[in-house]
Amino acid sequence: MAVVRNIKAYNKMKAAVRSKYGLPGDLSIKELDKPTPKHNEVLIKVYASTVNRSDCHVLSGRPFFMRLFTGLFKPRESIIGSDFAGEIEAVGPGVQSFKAGDKIMGFGGVFGCGAHAQYFTLPENKGIIPMPGNLSYDQAAACLEGAYYASSGVMQLKPKAGQKALVYGATGAIGSSYVQYLKYFGCLMNNRLSVS
Repeated sequence: MAVVRNIKAYNKMKAAVRSKYGLPGDLSIKELDKPTPKHNEVLIKVYASTVNRSDCHVLSGRPFFMRLFTGLFKPRESIIGSDFAGEIEAVGPGVQSFKAGDKIMGFGGVFGCGAHAQYFTLPENKGIIPMPGNLSYDQAAACLEGAYYASSGVMQLKPKAGQKALVYGATGAIGSSYVQYLKYFGCLMNNRLSVS
């Protein structure tokens, strides 16, 4: 009997769950079945995740137009969360990019991927990259959302080495990522801080 209980416990996980749009107080920790990866999916064991601006919008359902994607009257997904760092626990059939035990990090998109759970599944080609060995899980999870948004803008700008650049509002996640990308491309940055 004890073995059966242990097997059942092994297939469970905890997650921050909501049933309606609202505030952080509307989340509760629940025990759920651990998901199983389908074709081309990986099962991710989450070691670190963040709560970012995208998660706050998805949780509250505001601005209202977001509900066209997340559910008009009630949320389609009960678990939110978009940034994550962790380890591949298992792979589904057809997965070629990752194997069990790989340390990974990623951003599951503007509308989230369910990263506020101990485990979740994601297609292998959706926002997952190997985690650099010099980062902790906390550091890896904390650098993703801003970098995602900034990379979209930088790719449209197509910066060239030697160009001058000014990032207005470079103190947040997106702005500080812009600075790092522009430096990588060799843009000249003014390092003075002006306070009025």
